[in-house]
Amino acid sequence: MPQPLTRTSKAAAPLPDPFQILAESRYKVRFRPGEVVMIAGPPGAGKSMVTLAAVINMRVPTLYISADSNEATMAARAAACVTGHPTETVARTIEVGLWREEYADRMASLPLRFEYDDTDPSINDIANALTAFVEVWGHPPKVVVLDNLMNMSSDDGNEWQGMRTAVKQLHYIARKSKACVIVLHHTSEQDSSHVDSAPPRGAIQGKVSQLPALILTMASNGAEVLVGVVKNRHGPADVAAKEPVRMVVDFTNCRVHDKPLPTYNRVWSPTHLLQPA
Repeated sequence: MPQPLTRTSKAAAPLPDPFQILAESRYKVRFRPGEVVMIAGPPGAGKSMVTLAAVINMRVPTLYISADSNEATMAARAAACVTGHPTETVARTIEVGLWREEYADRMASLPLRFEYDDTDPSINDIANALTAFVEVWGHPPKVVVLDNLMNMSSDDGNEWQGMRTAVKQLHYIARKSKACVIVLHHTSEQDSSHVDSAPPRGAIQGKVSQLPALILTMASNGAEVLVGVVKNRHGPADVAAKEPVRMVVDFTNCRVHDKPLPTYNRVWSPTHLLQPA
């Protein structure tokens, strides 16, 4: 029997804002428990980097399921984002076996667990990863990331129908677990030499925009990531992405900035700190 409206509880409080520039924009972007967030863009738009920076900035228990990037890549990106060190330098410490010595202590405080699945994870695989997270951490995650939707397996023979089914399943997981489920997805490709806006909602592949409460589309011009808030259940949206939020990024160390970057007078090495010019 449905509960009367007078007995319904208040909506869950939003998660910590990963980027003030989004939260303070006219769109008032917030990530909320129990909802699906889709982050979509063409290849090279910075979806994975921005999402990783977001969950690191939130500092809440997070399960990150990566079917698109391997362990070494994600370890290098995460350490670069936390420390500000160039990703290439962090990757070099992995190659020579020094990553643990240089970064393990600084990374240990992150409430972030990665799962890597290069065999197209199913909804059962995701459920098992959630169970394993609880067994290791003693509590469920507040954020679950799936990178990305096209890697998720489905019993449906049709690719587009399979993606729609997968989003329904992720929506179910979000509702049952009360986690914010962030799923990365693709849009049709843009001419990267003439990027002046983010993709519109109509560019999202597979017609999977019905269930997510928040959809952010992304494009990059190399110095910025342009974020279109093309669906926002709790605030204003810009379906055509004509007025994107512009976020300054540094792809060399996987950081997103609300202000312009400082300059440095020499390259960092594992035993030296960057010195501002």
